[in-house]
Amino acid sequence: MYGTKNNMEQSYETQIDELNERVKVRVAPSKIHGVGIFALRFIGKGQKLYADNMPVVYDLPYSFFGKLFPEVRQLLLERWPSIVNGNVFAYPTERVQALMNHAPTKEQINYDAINDVTIKDIPAGTEIFENYKLIPGWEIAHIWLDKPSHDIIK
Repeated sequence: MYGTKNNMEQSYETQIDELNERVKVRVAPSKIHGVGIFALRFIGKGQKLYADNMPVVYDLPYSFFGKLFPEVRQLLLERWPSIVNGNVFAYPTERVQALMNHAPTKEQINYDAINDVTIKDIPAGTEIFENYKLIPGWEIAHIWLDKPSHDIIK
């Protein structure tokens, strides 16, 4: 958790800035495979997604939630409704990169998992795809990619 009573106001602003920067995606049903990662809002090319971050515990009072971007506020309250009662919460709630799908075509790749950045503009609501074959050791972790039906991206 952040801060002490002496620097709590600054700590709240730090938490707000961090959440507004890092909360960019959500897990949702995917037409490609089960669930996937989708842009919560427009994400410009070259933006970091923090897709492999571990959860951080936040202690941000609900009275400060008006300073969060609307889509950030909504996502956090969906996941942690007890925030309105003063409870702490964690973000992210899952390892985002573990739920990101392999792009069905080269044209659909919009994320570089090695550098954790988007490689093109991603409109809100768009699924974010990576190319598993760029990750060292992919042939061990994703053996199904060697099957002809999944050999679209080399």
